[in-house]
Amino acid sequence: MRRPVAELCLLALLGSLPVMADELPPLQPPPASLAEPDLRVQLNARQRTVISSELAGKITEVKVKEGDSFRKGERLVGFDCAIHRARLGHSAAAQEAASRKLGVARKLDQLQSISVSDLSQAQAELSMARAQNGVNQVMVQHCSIDAPFSGRVAERKVQPGEYVAEGKELLALYDDSAFEVELIVPSRWMVWLKPGFAFSVHLDETGSDYPAKVDRLGSVIDPLSQSIKVFGRIDAQAGQLLPGMSGNARITPPASADS
Repeated sequence: MRRPVAELCLLALLGSLPVMADELPPLQPPPASLAEPDLRVQLNARQRTVISSELAGKITEVKVKEGDSFRKGERLVGFDCAIHRARLGHSAAAQEAASRKLGVARKLDQLQSISVSDLSQAQAELSMARAQNGVNQVMVQHCSIDAPFSGRVAERKVQPGEYVAEGKELLALYDDSAFEVELIVPSRWMVWLKPGFAFSVHLDETGSDYPAKVDRLGSVIDPLSQSIKVFGRIDAQAGQLLPGMSGNARITPPASADS
């Protein structure tokens, strides 16, 4: 029995359409695995700085080397400041002379034996002498660089006898008593991962586990990976940790956490 032409056309049209059973399912969110053992962490010193020269001059001593420990207030770098000290001595003498001149001018003013302009000139000279002496005092203070905090030397960038320009980097320092860990977690964890949340960190270099707490969350979410940075405080005895150590964060979500 021959089929009508309309039915044959309908069958042909249906045959040309893709099979619905073979279509991919709609996109699903990533697996809601809350405890991920391979969350990599990076260890950083909470306080670190690079000491730079505040004047141009010749370095006479660098008292620390890379890896050395130091205490807050300890002298780290010294400069040859013979010229600056000589200038300070000259400006101090000039200030003293200007002060005496003003004293004489004030006595003459009481006797009405000096003009107002001469008295004003003496006062201005003393002000300028004090200002110049203050500048020279600051320059002499910069001849010695002291440690801003206790810690260790990460890098020494100059040698004794070297002439450096103003702003030259001299030492890279870090505080070895307080460290923080940095890691990246799924942004959906922000529902329960708050400052103060406790977790543990396993460091590859030491092979040990350390308690840690979330200190703060990053301020930007990566739109591609839907992740956010987390910074945590790690507890360990001084001398056990070094910047740059890495390992895994072991985070156990609260029982009420919803994936």
